[in-house]
Amino acid sequence: MTTIKVPDERLDRLAAVFRPKKITPLAITFVEIDPGEATLLPPDTLDRIKGVDVLGLVLRGFSDDFHPPPPGGLDPVKEFRAIESELVVSDYLVAQKRIERMTKEARRDTEWTVLHKAVEALEKEIPLRQLPLAGEEIRVLAGFRFVSQLPLLLVLNVSEDALSADAYPELGGAASSQGATLIRLSARIEEEISLLAPDEQVVFLAEMGIPRPAREQLLRGAFEAMDLICFMTVTGDEVRAWNVRRGTVAVHAAGKIHSDMEKGFIRAEVIPCEEFFRCGSMAQAKTEGKVRLEGKEYVVRDGDILHVRFNV
Repeated sequence: MTTIKVPDERLDRLAAVFRPKKITPLAITFVEIDPGEATLLPPDTLDRIKGVDVLGLVLRGFSDDFHPPPPGGLDPVKEFRAIESELVVSDYLVAQKRIERMTKEARRDTEWTVLHKAVEALEKEIPLRQLPLAGEEIRVLAGFRFVSQLPLLLVLNVSEDALSADAYPELGGAASSQGATLIRLSARIEEEISLLAPDEQVVFLAEMGIPRPAREQLLRGAFEAMDLICFMTVTGDEVRAWNVRRGTVAVHAAGKIHSDMEKGFIRAEVIPCEEFFRCGSMAQAKTEGKVRLEGKEYVVRDGDILHVRFNV
């Protein structure tokens, strides 16, 4: 399990203006899974998966003298489908066990209905991340932390030669069909890049034809997989970035900061980062009328600076 802090130039620029005691960027947790030869993922691995925000699967797309190809050759699509199948089976067993218990208790409610809907999808080998759900259904399933419902990021590790080509193009279709995000990188090249000075890294990346380093690819891929946006808050002591799903309204974004803010939400003062930077200060932004007052149903946008007015 690896936690990576997300660099954000906007946060740095805000910190330069407000000079807070603390700067808190976003952090994303990745888990690399090696299923080995087991029929099902071990319980400890499943427990680790359930605690993360996005599941990252590293697939092998290279071989060399130290890493010969496995029997039958390299097949990242097959590897992906095998792991996905294990996730689906694990969720199926959990859902069925819960349904059996509810049957004994003669329970017939929303949970009963949505679990049957989930089982029907899982029996067709459809991961739950692709199952259309209404608001209450989402809430019910959230308590189970089903692993096939997690946003999925596929990381194809290829050789240096394969970086300039579209290695294993069939993997793109397989990822898309399962609602997964796919990125390609070469861990060996990235290791070499990490040993260089920052200015040398830029030159090396350009020479290799790599648009951005693996770290940035992983972070962008994770945000895409989770469909996240970032908003910022500024207090006297802290400048902080927060992530919410695209489409989140202001009252729920306030709850991300603190539950009291959601309960007692009145209004949110909102200004996009770029508008703030153009004005140069919050006082100037207010003088120019660029700080808006928005209500509960305002849809928060990427790069918004929010100040929540609330009363509990």
